[in-house]
Amino acid sequence: RDIRSLVTDISYLDPQEGIRFRGKTIPETFEALPKAAGSAYPTVESFWYFLLTGDVPTQAQVDEVVAEWKTRQNVPSYVFDAIRALPRDSHPMVMLSVGIMAMQKDSKFAAFYNSGKFNKMVAWESVYEDASDIVARIPIVAAFIYNLKYKGDKQIAIDPKLDMGANFAHMIGQSDQYKDVARMYFILHSDHESGNVSAHTTHLVHSALSDPYYAYSAGLNGLAGPLHGLANQEVLGWIMEFQKKLNGAEPTKENVTKALWDTLNAGQVVPGYGHAVLRKTDPRYTAQREFCHKTP
Repeated sequence: RDIRSLVTDISYLDPQEGIRFRGKTIPETFEALPKAAGSAYPTVESFWYFLLTGDVPTQAQVDEVVAEWKTRQNVPSYVFDAIRALPRDSHPMVMLSVGIMAMQKDSKFAAFYNSGKFNKMVAWESVYEDASDIVARIPIVAAFIYNLKYKGDKQIAIDPKLDMGANFAHMIGQSDQYKDVARMYFILHSDHESGNVSAHTTHLVHSALSDPYYAYSAGLNGLAGPLHGLANQEVLGWIMEFQKKLNGAEPTKENVTKALWDTLNAGQVVPGYGHAVLRKTDPRYTAQREFCHKTP
C-alpha cells in the first residue's frame, strides 16, 4: 500500500479521490462523454473509445463503435450449449468463464500466431480484434446465464436498436430505468489500473502469448475470489445474515459493531465494497448512491 509498483495510462487509483479514467474523475468522466439518446448517462461504447484513445469521442465516433459492436456480438450456438451442459447450480462466474473459453476457437490472435506469419510488432492488432469481439459478446453471454439460472431459461433476443448497456437491461427483462443502471455500472467497473487480481492475471497470462480468451477467462477466475469480485456477493450475504440475527430490531452502532467483531473474532474476513487502497469513500459508491437519490 502506498508504494507505486506499476504504471498504466488508462486509469489510476488515487487513495484520496478514487479511480481516475484517463486523468478524469468519475463525475468528470460522466460529464465529458456524449450521452445516450434520452439519457443523462453516456453509453459504454463512448467510454470504450475514451479508454482506448484518451480522447472524448464525438457522437459520430460513438455511433461507429455502436455499429461495429453490432457486427461482433453474434455468439455461436455451441457457446450456449457448453454453458447449458454445466450443472444448473454452477456459479454464474463458472458459466461465464466457460462461455469465454468456448469462444476461443474464434481467436484472431491465435490464428495469426499459428499462421506462420506472426510478427510481434503488429500482434497488437489481433489482440485488439479479440478484445473487441469479447467485449461486444460479453453482455449477450451474461444475459443468457442470468436468464438460464434465474428466469427458467426464458431468453430474450437482442434489440438491434439499443446500445450495449440498454441491450443488457433489455435482455434480462428489466425496465427502461435499468438501462441507465447498466450503462453506469459497466462504466464504473470497466477498468482498475493493473495491480488488482483480475487485471494483473490477464496481463500475466497474455505475457505467455496465450490469446485474449485464455487471458480474460483467467482474469474472471481471479475476479471470482471472495477478496476480489465475489466480495460484492459476500457483502450482501453478510448483511442478510446480520438482518436475520437482528430479528426485526433496528440496526444501531452497538449491534453493528458487535456483529463486525463477532465476524473478526471468528477468524473470518469482513467483506467490503470498494478498493482497499482508498482512504476515503469510494466514488463509485457515491455515483451509484446519487443515481438512486435522483431516480424515482
